[in-house]
Amino acid sequence: MPKFEDGSYSSTAGRALIAKVLAGRCKMHYTRAAVGKGSIPEGMTPKSMTEPAGYVMDAKISAVGNPVDGECQVSVQINSSDVAEGFYATGILLYAADPDEGEVPYTYLVLEEEPERIRPASAAVGKLATFDLIAAVDEIDRVTATIDPEAVMTYKAVEQLIAASTPTKEITIPATGWENNQEALEPDGESGEEPPEGDITPNEEPPGLHIDIPVLEATEETVPQLAIWPIHADTARSCGLYTSCKSMAGAVRLYAKKAPASEIKASLTLLNVRPSAESGVNVHITPNSAEEE
Repeated sequence: MPKFEDGSYSSTAGRALIAKVLAGRCKMHYTRAAVGKGSIPEGMTPKSMTEPAGYVMDAKISAVGNPVDGECQVSVQINSSDVAEGFYATGILLYAADPDEGEVPYTYLVLEEEPERIRPASAAVGKLATFDLIAAVDEIDRVTATIDPEAVMTYKAVEQLIAASTPTKEITIPATGWENNQEALEPDGESGEEPPEGDITPNEEPPGLHIDIPVLEATEETVPQLAIWPIHADTARSCGLYTSCKSMAGAVRLYAKKAPASEIKASLTLLNVRPSAESGVNVHITPNSAEEE
């Protein structure tokens, strides 16, 4: 009979690491996960384990999420194509980087009550086993993890990545605060030319006016897409508002022939078209001020 219930347990070293992160000494970064087939020895607990009981192999970190406040969900995979001999997985240990100790155990997932059968590569039918470890992060608001490039992306994970990379928000385009975009404008702020057909090129400034709308999520690499609310379509058309816009760090620049007669409501979607050059993934965490019992 297993001594510990199946589930995720924070390690002693992991709790100490949280204090270092909150003190600003380092960032929270998950490095790898290891899987074992043994039982936790007498005198040891999941919190004190430095490697999974009966270590067999490393698992692949495939995704990181934030299911509830103060917690981080780390998904790991074991692909039977990487397994020489079949075994029953009884424990998985997640590691993190510590500025003083190097790599330290962070969360231990106990599976001894219901071990998971892992088939070998020689089996007629392959298997991809996915496990979710719940890692307590308390008030830490951001974590990173080294995602294995050979991990299999699930449909749910793809949906989450698309949702996270295409934030959409409602904005209000004001009637005041517009500035001349070029000096060759008529005295009333109009150019006398019709807006060009199609989109403007990334480095092209169209004739007329511009205004910068603060958007925290915007960067120079995001691609903005503007959708005017139907109720304000006539106002946007009357002022010659361009649907093309320019993304900058912390703002989106909009263009028009002249200032609108009244405020315009619109939806703004930001597309992230360039993947990160880093080998990991950033995840923002909703902090939890309550301490873990």
